[in-house]
Amino acid sequence: MPDNGELSAEYTATWACLVDMGYIGVDHTLRGIHPKRRPQNGALDAADVERNRRVSSDRVVVENFFGRVCSLWKVSYATFTWGEKIYGVIQRTTFALTNFHLSLMPARAEDEDYYALVMARYQGMANERKRKRAESQRRYRMNRQNRIAMDRSVRYMHRSVI
Repeated sequence: MPDNGELSAEYTATWACLVDMGYIGVDHTLRGIHPKRRPQNGALDAADVERNRRVSSDRVVVENFFGRVCSLWKVSYATFTWGEKIYGVIQRTTFALTNFHLSLMPARAEDEDYYALVMARYQGMANERKRKRAESQRRYRMNRQNRIAMDRSVRYMHRSVI
């Protein structure tokens, strides 16, 4: 399939990566395509607004695809613990099967909604991990303070006995 998209001349051997505004500058290392940022105290011209609309539309298609992948294959959204060697093979298989599934049943907005739910689940998992770590650190600090206080009281009692 010929690729005549943005940055195809500079990156002839790589696929385009549709990213959001958080990845501005990524095009120095890979073929990242993101919406153009509005200039400071200015506005985008009509061509840039249209380009941003097309990039956003393409990103919606990608999110719909990942939503379908996650809704069909639990291995794609669950915590993967089988090792990195087999992960790529499994993901390529799920993508191929999802492509076939999409040929039978086109993507819908529900796929994007499901993907948003999966991403919210990931965020919840990360927040829970942070909460547990903070709780563990809080307990450690409290126990350390108790040990230090106990050590000081033992020293004080030892001095008063002598």
